Amino acid sequence: MDPTFSKPLAEATPQEIQLELIRRARWNDLDGERVVAYLLTHCDLWQAALIDRLSLSRPGRLPASGLIKLRDLPSGYWNADTLYVLTRDAGCAAELAKIGEEEWGGMAQVHTDQETIDDALGIGRSTQAVVSIWWD
Repeated sequence: MDPTFSKPLAEATPQEIQLELIRRARWNDLDGERVVAYLLTHCDLWQAALIDRLSLSRPGRLPASGLIKLRDLPSGYWNADTLYVLTRDAGCAAELAKIGEEEWGGMAQVHTDQETIDDALGIGRSTQAVVSIWWD
């Protein structure tokens, strides 16, 4: 077992917790164990990763489809279908997107528009790129 997952939860970093959530993910072609094994072997390609499920914000109301993860927690299931990976540049993002489609069976999109990335990350003048990989 990778040492990332052998420490007590209280000692784990937020990234290690996210990797564990990814590792536990199983949905159609999504094999979280395989994704995490690749990410840990290729740490040079990424800076951060998380798996989530997007929802639509509705101010003053609950988010549309935003509590699916909450609904499934009592069953021990983290219902997420999209992997987001922060990379240092577009080249790393393209390489991860290729792996995401060819090896992991997902539908990948590389996000390189700096204005969009800066807005999503809440920063300015970034040179980073983001890969999103979705499993149907």
